[in-house]
Amino acid sequence: MNRHPTYQEVETFVRNFAGRRPKVITPNSRLEADFGITGDDGDEFLEGASCHFNIRLAHPINGYRTTFNLGENEYLFHSEGDDLLGIGNLIQWLRKKPRPIYRDLTIGELHSAILRAMPQLEYRDR
Repeated sequence: MNRHPTYQEVETFVRNFAGRRPKVITPNSRLEADFGITGDDGDEFLEGASCHFNIRLAHPINGYRTTFNLGENEYLFHSEGDDLLGIGNLIQWLRKKPRPIYRDLTIGELHSAILRAMPQLEYRDR
């Protein structure tokens, strides 16, 4: 893509990727809660957005932490597997690790991240 995508183009990408669609979609619509994109599907979604918009959302070393300004214990998507017995939480507690924080990415935040990841376009007078 040789220009910056509009919000509408990002929304259309999200609509096409997600099988579940809320009736009303706004920049505050959340990928996980409203569209059901989580776990491995979340990773596939971000990789698909990177390819579709011809950008790199994942930093080579820090992954998505840099792009989305995530803290050390912050994540964009929950895992898909259920920890029905809470064993994963127990192990984290025994290791004295803080509970992970999940930030439900909005379409507006995704659009902003895509715009930041786009190379600056050069405008020339002809």
